[in-house]
Amino acid sequence: MTRRASTVIVGGGIWGLSTAYHLARAGGTDVQVLERNDELFDETTSQAAGLVGQIRATPLMRRAVRYAIDLFLGFERETGHDPGFRQVGSLLLALTPERMASFEEHVEHANGNGVEARFVDGAEMSRLAPHLDASRVEGGYFVPEDGYLDPRQCAEAFRAAAEDLGVRVRTGTAATGLSVRDGRVEGVETDRGLVEAERVVVTAGPWTGIVAKMAGHEPAMVPIRHQRVTTAPAPGIPDHHPVVRVTDASCYLRPEDGGYLYGFFEPDPTSYDLEKLPAGFKTSDIERPVEVMEEARGRLSPVFPVLKSLEIAHYKRGLTTFAPDGAYLIGPVPQVEGLFAATGCAALGIAGSAAVGRWLADWVTRGDPGEDLSSVDPGRFGEGAADLEWVRTESEGFYGGYYSVFSMSVSRSR
Repeated sequence: MTRRASTVIVGGGIWGLSTAYHLARAGGTDVQVLERNDELFDETTSQAAGLVGQIRATPLMRRAVRYAIDLFLGFERETGHDPGFRQVGSLLLALTPERMASFEEHVEHANGNGVEARFVDGAEMSRLAPHLDASRVEGGYFVPEDGYLDPRQCAEAFRAAAEDLGVRVRTGTAATGLSVRDGRVEGVETDRGLVEAERVVVTAGPWTGIVAKMAGHEPAMVPIRHQRVTTAPAPGIPDHHPVVRVTDASCYLRPEDGGYLYGFFEPDPTSYDLEKLPAGFKTSDIERPVEVMEEARGRLSPVFPVLKSLEIAHYKRGLTTFAPDGAYLIGPVPQVEGLFAATGCAALGIAGSAAVGRWLADWVTRGDPGEDLSSVDPGRFGEGAADLEWVRTESEGFYGGYYSVFSMSVSRSR
């Protein structure tokens, strides 16, 4: 293994691979990606739903998702690698008059900020999603430029494009420590020896906290279980079927493998302290979420009755990471020059992956991410970050109320 690189990225999920690609595209080809598993993107990325939606609370995140859409649409043409983006739009459904009233604000705000959105009637809903019982909904709106992708295919496209530009990717290489001298990072200790580096970027998903703590920094975030299932195939799902978000039910749904993938934000979430689990813990060790996903089916089946008769083909057992305010944690690690960390994906890891990679690459190569990222500054919680119980409680609360936040304002949409 090469023992030196200008930049070492710890974590071979979609954020790390996007960062590697953006670094290489900017000319920083002396880059190594280190992944502890034998396979890349085999933890949180592989379990993600891959939804890409533009209805966001802040201009920063709207720009981030717009950048992702534009990048994905042209990625194969530019690199020769298909990220698998399907631009089929998003259909957001209201089950109550109160939710429908909030949608008026959403549509007005979206169109006022360059995001096309329009209300649709029952006939159009049925055309978009034939298994939908439109008589059970109050109304809804459609965002035509949204879509979804296969997270594994997208991560693989980033990897291949990065390697084409000279990036080296090393699997089966676990970070065991960070080498820091006189307040500056000097490399990554691994189970295969030290890799010297001028800069280190930690994009290890739920494990980012453990790695960053090796340099004395503990991000204010909590890993939280977020589960999904894929059903057996169902006849009649059209190629143009959009992502469907049923915010009153805290659920979302999209096509996958001829059936449906659907997920659920649990009102009583389960968080994990990874430091108290075995060192080799993987997301595949999480117990299959049978009861949780039966609740999700029960919430969705009044609107999509076909789900009652569809067997579950696969359970996806994922971990997402949440900060107390539901925003990313991205930037230089305080008091350690040359060390950067990115976590707190807040169930927006795939949609934000392109922008996160660009921000980190610009920070590394130019010393400036190119945008005002104060809202995602890892140090924004001050002394509150040291109160681990507060961090856990607030982060779980944000996750549990993910779609209730959506109802109060134009907010984050899964």
